[in-house]
Amino acid sequence: MKSFLRENPTIAFGLGLPLLLVVAFLLISGIPTLLVAPPQYGVLYMTEYNNYQNGVQVSVVDQKVRVIYQGSVQGSRKPRLWRYDPKTGGVKEIGFLLPPGLAPAGKTPVTPEEVSKTTLIDVPDLEGLRFDSSSIAPDGYEFSLGRDRYSGDVFGGLFYSSRYRHEAVLTKNGRSIRLPNAVGRYYSRNVHFIGWVVSP
Repeated sequence: MKSFLRENPTIAFGLGLPLLLVVAFLLISGIPTLLVAPPQYGVLYMTEYNNYQNGVQVSVVDQKVRVIYQGSVQGSRKPRLWRYDPKTGGVKEIGFLLPPGLAPAGKTPVTPEEVSKTTLIDVPDLEGLRFDSSSIAPDGYEFSLGRDRYSGDVFGGLFYSSRYRHEAVLTKNGRSIRLPNAVGRYYSRNVHFIGWVVSP
């Protein structure tokens, strides 16, 4: 075999070049993991979120998360709230209850007063925590969907499966950390970033 490759350098080059490219790519893609520190801050985000005028609205006010229900009619889908823990690498669903007495959609006429009604929703699991709604965390990580991260990357287009482009990721200087797909299906555009957990 060695003599055959020695006598046919073109074939040897053709066989060896793809292997060298794969090894080089693996080395290059692994460098950010070695050089960039892991994330230090958790992140709060929602799935199945629709930014409609009515329904569940979430925002960060004075470093606290406020969850309110706008209107008096229950929509067809309740969004889900998740907290990522950088120490364990896992996500936990944060439960909350919709306010009682909501009318089913289309069952009763809705007055302007009912549309403008707001009800504060208690979320006990978030009490005592402080949040930063900046697009970039204090440690430099950014929350985004994989679609945005890999769409302009030549190597990403060649080596990453298309399913990864719909996953939520934390990115910093070339290092990407995929958040667990807790909802059991691919992420899509209804993922809503809320903020970074800056304490405790």
